[in-house]
Amino acid sequence: MLNVNEATKLLKNEGITDSEQIVIRWILEGKISAKRTKHLKIDYSINPSDLASFIIKKKIEKKSQQFGVDFHQWEKTFRENQKLKEEIEEIKRTIRIEQAKVRSLKKMLQAEYALFDPPPLTTTSFLGLDADADKKLVKKEFKKLLKALHPDHGGDERLFKVFFDHYNKLK
Repeated sequence: MLNVNEATKLLKNEGITDSEQIVIRWILEGKISAKRTKHLKIDYSINPSDLASFIIKKKIEKKSQQFGVDFHQWEKTFRENQKLKEEIEEIKRTIRIEQAKVRSLKKMLQAEYALFDPPPLTTTSFLGLDADADKKLVKKEFKKLLKALHPDHGGDERLFKVFFDHYNKLK
């Protein structure tokens, strides 16, 4: 335990104060934790750890005033930034995992496509009909398609000509 005189010397070494009256005032205000003693020459006894925490608080206040920065707000912001950096790293890790999954799925699909040849495109399959549909039904569906593609009805002239040629071959 320290007395007021010893605490004042320590505070003076730290550049905080050199007056015992200011130390006593801080004790009375509750800024420094201290106990009253029954010894006549020693008024108060101060726990060294309480004095150390007070010194740290005063140094923080001094630096905050010197640089115009609120240390507590800065520390809070710093912690939030650290949390955000950790979250970003976690998201990046998740993205890398998902990208690896997508790549492996693409490879699986390519391998599956390589195993199976697509069926040849026929007129009936193009029109959405069964392979054994009769010629009348195929012509009827072709006429519907040609009617929709006709330039007078807002269709595309080039597509109409292509399908009309196929229709003529079907006849």
